[in-house]
Amino acid sequence: MKQISYMAFVIWTCIGFVLMFFWEVPDWLSFSNSIFLILFALATVALYDWSTRNILTALAIGLLTYTVEVIGVATGFPFGTYEYTDTLGFLVLGVPFTLGFAWIGVIYSSLFLSTSSNRVIRSLQIGFWVLVIDAILDPAAIELGFWGWEHSGAYYGIPLTNFIAWFVLAFIVSLMIPKQTMNARDRRRGVWLFQLIVLFFGILTAREGVISILIVTAVAVMLAEGWYRYDRSQ
Repeated sequence: MKQISYMAFVIWTCIGFVLMFFWEVPDWLSFSNSIFLILFALATVALYDWSTRNILTALAIGLLTYTVEVIGVATGFPFGTYEYTDTLGFLVLGVPFTLGFAWIGVIYSSLFLSTSSNRVIRSLQIGFWVLVIDAILDPAAIELGFWGWEHSGAYYGIPLTNFIAWFVLAFIVSLMIPKQTMNARDRRRGVWLFQLIVLFFGILTAREGVISILIVTAVAVMLAEGWYRYDRSQ
């Protein structure tokens, strides 16, 4: 399952990147964004731990984060006032049905860079790496039409409350994830997935004219690689 889900996600991502960078995704492939997020969640969970316990934990995280998203769209809390389009999938209660899978993928991909034996410290690490992803993902979402903000913020038009909420939510839900010893090959692949997501959205955002995001993207990729190598050496 690890090999199949990993390769399926990488291949799907590469095909999507070529289409989005050089042309555009045709209407008859509009479902591809939903498949992308589902495969992202599946690949990261399978690489980490394909046990029944962990699968149920991942599903619980998806449901919980989706609920928070529904509350956020309806009330503006805790992220800020924003609105989704149907680009990522059809809307249920104002939120694309795939958003829970997106959160699973983002959190589990951050796990491969968060290896502390202390559960609280590990969750703090996950919160940090989730913010690293969001530093590229949120600007990409605006440029690619995934969602839009009612009130502008200092960082590419994104309010500070969004980043605070991402960190706190990622910290809380990651406390649920059981500790699992990963083999070296799975962890290396997991870090590659983290970097692949960052590069994917960073380059596509730059294609839309936000060239400065390439600096943030390069820093994120190098930071992940540097931390992985340092942590492994310890």
